[in-house]
Amino acid sequence: MNPSILVFGAGENQITLIDAARRLGYRTVAIDPNPEAMGRSHADVFVCVGAKDYERTREVARQYGVSGIVTGQMENPLPIMARLAEEEGYIFPSVEVIRRCRNKYLMKQAFQQAGVPCARGLLLRANEISPEALSGLRYPLIIKPLDQFSGRGVFRLERFEEIGRYLEETLSFCADGTFLIEEYIDGEEFSVESITYQGQTTVMQITRKFVTPFPRAIEMAHIEPADLDARSEALVKETTCRAIAALGIMNSAGHTELKVNADGCFIIELGSRMGGGFIASYLVDLSTGTSLEEAAVRVAMGCRPVTGPKFSKYSMIQYFACTPGRVVAEVVDWSEVFTMPGIRAANIFVKPGMTIPALTDNAKRSGYAIAQANSVEEVKQFTRNAVELLTTKVLWEGEL
Repeated sequence: MNPSILVFGAGENQITLIDAARRLGYRTVAIDPNPEAMGRSHADVFVCVGAKDYERTREVARQYGVSGIVTGQMENPLPIMARLAEEEGYIFPSVEVIRRCRNKYLMKQAFQQAGVPCARGLLLRANEISPEALSGLRYPLIIKPLDQFSGRGVFRLERFEEIGRYLEETLSFCADGTFLIEEYIDGEEFSVESITYQGQTTVMQITRKFVTPFPRAIEMAHIEPADLDARSEALVKETTCRAIAALGIMNSAGHTELKVNADGCFIIELGSRMGGGFIASYLVDLSTGTSLEEAAVRVAMGCRPVTGPKFSKYSMIQYFACTPGRVVAEVVDWSEVFTMPGIRAANIFVKPGMTIPALTDNAKRSGYAIAQANSVEEVKQFTRNAVELLTTKVLWEGEL
């Protein structure tokens, strides 16, 4: 029997990871708290396991004799995965490394100690907030939870008086009541998709991000490659590798968010996992011809990853958001989108009877289209055309 790998998560964003492991010849054992997870039919074995059920997770790993563990964009399973790896001897970042990667203040401390450029910031509780406490920082500021993702609870403060407008929502995402306030870094925003094997990091792609203006910083599009000038690209790669080393990551995929401005390159935060938003599952592969997911699987199984590009194209994901407060009456067949030039994937998230929520974080987006093309202009046009079609397929109560 082929060696087995335990895949944490079997949702839509994990399907291509499961498929990648199977392409490499491994038996895939996928676990997910949702018994109807979309990826269950793609795995050789699927087991429904609670998100925090460590004992059952370990039992599944032992039952199926897995030789490695992996996840894609999933943030929440990382602590359990690290603990399991330390107990069972799997290749994965340590419990301490994952703790640093998930706690934005510990991450900042590691960067500062290693001289990695990042924003100055403070760890605070609500009763510690005062103009004096923040006097050493320069406005505008960012307030954010320590261990959240998808933009939850993140706001920009132009002046101290604005903190009361956002503090309650930020605190709703803070498990222990502490949060981070840091200086806002201006500049163009990028993410870096990398793989680290035995302490050596390879940047596989740089992604240009398109984010809505504050107070809500929602990611609405990503394009690869980022088309940076040679000097900026080299600086981004060098800074990313230094940040990964500062956190102690030895064997893992990495998703690094950063900004570039006239003063240099500054790390915002770094995940010891692959990027979400279909970056790892589609965009890297479509722009380079090389699978970041296959690379992550190989590393998890103790094998040297394949990282070199096979070609250079442009890939893009464009999200869309329907008008908040409207009620979905019907979503009609939209499969014709796959006959449109360049379209490689698409989906509509909204369902009949659903009231469209306010766009407060990345999880509230309504759908997306992914395209591949030979130029930036072409890939933008392809995704724009697809999104325009998809939005016409959502019908609204009171308008039928």
